[in-house]
Amino acid sequence: MYRPRSGNDEDADPDGRSRATGARPRTAATAGDPPLATRAFIEVIVAQLFFGFAYATFVLLPKLLAVDYGASARQIGAVMATFGVLSLAVSPAIGPLAARLGLRRTMAAGDLVLAASALGFMFMTHAGPFAALLRGLQGIAWALCFGAGMALCAEVAPPARLGQALGIFGAASLGMNAVAPVVAEPIAARYGARPVFALAAAAALIGARLCRRLPPDVAPPPTWHAEDPDATSWSAVRARLPVFTVLCVGALAAACMFTFVAPFALTRGVGVVRGFFAAYTAAALASRFALARFADRTGHRPVALAGGVGYGIAVIAMGALGPAHLVLVGALFGLSHGIVFPALMTLVLTGVSGTERPRLLGWANGAMNLGIVGMAPLGSIAGALGYPTVFIATGTVTLTTAAALLAPRRSASCASSTWRPARRR
Repeated sequence: MYRPRSGNDEDADPDGRSRATGARPRTAATAGDPPLATRAFIEVIVAQLFFGFAYATFVLLPKLLAVDYGASARQIGAVMATFGVLSLAVSPAIGPLAARLGLRRTMAAGDLVLAASALGFMFMTHAGPFAALLRGLQGIAWALCFGAGMALCAEVAPPARLGQALGIFGAASLGMNAVAPVVAEPIAARYGARPVFALAAAAALIGARLCRRLPPDVAPPPTWHAEDPDATSWSAVRARLPVFTVLCVGALAAACMFTFVAPFALTRGVGVVRGFFAAYTAAALASRFALARFADRTGHRPVALAGGVGYGIAVIAMGALGPAHLVLVGALFGLSHGIVFPALMTLVLTGVSGTERPRLLGWANGAMNLGIVGMAPLGSIAGALGYPTVFIATGTVTLTTAAALLAPRRSASCASSTWRPARRR
């Protein structure tokens, strides 16, 4: 039986639908936490691991462009910027495309686009328009796999463990950000960039192949209703605007941190920043695995609020404390990221049918890429006023936005941690 994925056991069958459909009623034996590590869930995670490896290989792209192709900072910036631009542009089409192809095929399409881009880089001769186009294709690939993959993860996960499931799904990509560069960098140092591009293409093709084994889409029956009778209209998007706004500002904060931490450290005589990234990754992965069940049990809105405020505090701390405390700030930033991202994505996905989720995830992806594109003027501001000013201002905006938009309200809309299906009339 198709069940609304509310995460609230009391909402499982409030109006006797199980009797109407002949489904088994809940008993004490089924009242505990349902298992998460089902075959379908594991297959989704494994497929995402291969996409994540291929995608994370291109963390090295700026270095490869500079070392192997003699690209200038301006050329590298132009190439890398097309990722966010095309990913943002394609985001509104994710929902209709997933409805037409299905989640499995949409996710496989993302892998194939990423593989095509990686193979194209093997024929690149310089960091020009062709390289920018290939990087833009990776933005499209990310949007496809982000929307379809998370929607499919939400379909196969037990409702009561949705936040934990989304955290693990995101951790599959986050973990590859640490693994792929460790594997690819020595290959690039010894053999050049092209074998690295070939490795990324192979991983993406394996991911596309694995997508064929993923579970089929789950379609809600005609009798199912969301809490909001207009949940399949634009009201579902409007109701989530606070969450999308926090995602946008959070993406801006993350881009600010990752872009400016190294040059800021250099201005203070600190030449090694890997401690920041190592602490960030370790803390983010640890919090996603350790605290996701806590969010499922206590509510995703207050957890998202705490994570968003922590996000802002970490960015402010970078500007106030400086690069002398990179490990501490990186750990705080990673801890906050591991908390806030799964909670926000759960708020996006609760209260709607499976057919609406890819469209909402497309909006979420667009919001994050809009924040990344918003990074453009911060470089000039940093040059005029200094990096600490940019960090403190960005962190303050992040903290204030999260506190203003995620604070508990007397009446919650679909952006609450739980929701109730419409009562039978």
